[in-house]
Amino acid sequence: MGDLTMDFLRLMLMAAMLLTSLQGQAAESATPPATAPAMHDVEFLRSADKACTDCHKEQKDGMHGKHAKATNPNNLAPVTCTNCHGLPSPQHREGVKDVMRFSDSFNQTPGKDGYPIAEQNSVCMSCHEPKPLREALWAHDVHMTKLSCTSCHQLHPAKEPMVGIPEKSRVKLCVDCHSKQHAAKAANQQASVSKEAP
Repeated sequence: MGDLTMDFLRLMLMAAMLLTSLQGQAAESATPPATAPAMHDVEFLRSADKACTDCHKEQKDGMHGKHAKATNPNNLAPVTCTNCHGLPSPQHREGVKDVMRFSDSFNQTPGKDGYPIAEQNSVCMSCHEPKPLREALWAHDVHMTKLSCTSCHQLHPAKEPMVGIPEKSRVKLCVDCHSKQHAAKAANQQASVSKEAP
């Protein structure tokens, strides 16, 4: 009878352990986790500029200079082609001029596909704030509505010629540009006088 009692006790102990285990599992599944699992962020492996540089081979190495190392303050990601030029349409590969083109207001006359100075500069101003520009050089305020930023600044150069320019060179830039303007204005006035003369 001792063996039978021992077998019965073992069976009861195993049943109790099984019941305790099942109760623990049921309690775990009924109670929601204390914190929800973190969402997985998808990271793109392909360069955001790949579609651009497939055709624009001169930019295959990407941007140079300050923009290449810059962070877009609007999304805290590296600056990409589309940040400044916009998203091209599917017809872009067929030659449709549907992305922002920056021009030199001094030497290029805007064509039918050119963008107004205000639109060009608004792209730059989406990252560059007016106050620091004004503090860097008063000429930013004076020229903002008359010249595109790219008249003086380059977008992709290895070294931006305007950064760190000495004061004498700044004055020379002002004199050179305004001398050209005055010469062009005088030539236009002379041409209109010549047309009016009998």
